Amino acid sequence: MGWDALGLDFYHLAENVHRGRRAVFGESDAAGVTWAGEVLHAFKHAGYDAAWDRLVSWRSGLRGSKRAAADGLLGYVSARREVIRYPEFLAKGWSIGSGPTESCCKTRTQRLKGSGMRWDADNAEAVMALEALRESDLSTTYWQTLFPATS
Repeated sequence: MGWDALGLDFYHLAENVHRGRRAVFGESDAAGVTWAGEVLHAFKHAGYDAAWDRLVSWRSGLRGSKRAAADGLLGYVSARREVIRYPEFLAKGWSIGSGPTESCCKTRTQRLKGSGMRWDADNAEAVMALEALRESDLSTTYWQTLFPATS
């Protein structure tokens, strides 16, 4: 197993889509909520290009501060184009959320702070790195890459 691809957490994309929605439609406008759902569905199932086209079309009808909000969302999405790959990730069965990663970080930190444990910063970092390698099943690959067998 290894790092095959980087992806933008769907939660953070949704957070930014809804920020744009609130700026254009208002806090709880039903049409805005529907619009945001459709945009997020497009990103998740149709891909970046289809969602981008939808955003550009939406922006074209806006003026003033609403257009500025749309520009902000377009800028956010454009800067992350290479990591917005939800249909590909879902087809491979990969997670598009950060929940598992954040949960793992929390668990690992709690283990490090166990009762009676005392660590200085350097040793704590080393223990966390070793535990992360063990948990990811990448320890063998890591050590073989670091110290390749000589023939």
